[in-house]
Amino acid sequence: MKFSSLVVCLFSVALSLVSAEQTVQSGANTNAIISQYGSTFKNAGGSVLHDKVNVYIIFYGNWSSTEAQQEQTIFMNFIDNISASPWFNLLKQYTDNNGKAVTGPLNLAAAVNDAGSHTLNLTNTIHKQIVLDAVNSGFLSPVNRLDSNGIYIIMGGPDVSDNDFCKVNCGYNGYSDEFQYMFIGYPGICPDTCIPSVNKASSPNNSPAMDAAITIFSHELQDILTDPRGDGWEIQNSNVTIELGDFCSGQGTSSDQFGNITQSSTGSYNIEINDHKYLVQTVLDLSAQQCKLG
Repeated sequence: MKFSSLVVCLFSVALSLVSAEQTVQSGANTNAIISQYGSTFKNAGGSVLHDKVNVYIIFYGNWSSTEAQQEQTIFMNFIDNISASPWFNLLKQYTDNNGKAVTGPLNLAAAVNDAGSHTLNLTNTIHKQIVLDAVNSGFLSPVNRLDSNGIYIIMGGPDVSDNDFCKVNCGYNGYSDEFQYMFIGYPGICPDTCIPSVNKASSPNNSPAMDAAITIFSHELQDILTDPRGDGWEIQNSNVTIELGDFCSGQGTSSDQFGNITQSSTGSYNIEINDHKYLVQTVLDLSAQQCKLG
């Protein structure tokens, strides 16, 4: 991992002070989504997250085991390097109405452990408070100040449940008046729905659960960078919201969702960064109207 301009503070206490989603595998026909909405997909007038975007991670629940700490490193390493990839470059075609584009880079600003300050059985209404309490604790921000242009990630541990996780979604992103955030559950809790079938037995980084969490994050990141406040790159159709990540989100091993997959004895992947391999969701290339990896 690169440690230049990287501040990571890990603590193992419960913090007492202190809109879109990656659905479960459903077999959606992604080509149909592109055919129906791709040519009309545009910014509705809102902002995108441009320039450097700070990322703050709250590892929620029990992350005390050696294996769990290794999983934390896998996830942080991905965040710290993904914006230098051809995959991330596909996001740079998405701009606001003033022509400001998603450029990155992502900057891993801080990461903390919260052992369960708001119980281990979460609901959608408590995610924002977990973020606020972590910021007010001083461990995510030395000045106890929210970063309105950053991304806050709540990564659930293997002991954390969420009322929609495994049943409705594997990950979720939302926003408040002051910040944007996402929740990603621990895919090992429900491998049949939240771990891609090609990596259930083995995965590129020897952690099917965390490799799947990276796949889920690669969907949520598309949404939160291009539609951080629900008024950017999205289409409203009746009660359905379609964001960037939805165009190439399909079932399991579809070529739309993952593109060209390399299968190896240590699991399947479709991108390689600094000798590390990952399975990410493809991105809609606006000009080609196709799902691509870069």
